[in-house]
Amino acid sequence: MHRAIADHDRERRPTPRDPGLRLLTPREREVLALLGAGLSNAEIGDRLHLGVTTVKTHVSAAMEKLDLRNRVQAAVVAHRLGLVDDDFNAVPDPETTG
Repeated sequence: MHRAIADHDRERRPTPRDPGLRLLTPREREVLALLGAGLSNAEIGDRLHLGVTTVKTHVSAAMEKLDLRNRVQAAVVAHRLGLVDDDFNAVPDPETTG
């Protein structure tokens, strides 16, 4: 049953051309993906070599652009947009990984 739900959800996921993704900068997508993977601001900062304040700025900007109220919504949206896989790993962004 879980697999059927996951398959259905995967079919519904927007493509990288989704309007929500186009609103975000590559860095905001990267931060949102890591947030969706469950990382804290400090962990995201360590991973991307950014200060926590900078991470917070990117998180806030992404949440504002996507009209999200909290990190839980942001994590769900990251998953729905395909920024996070079914095992909660951030999916590399083709725009930032070449």
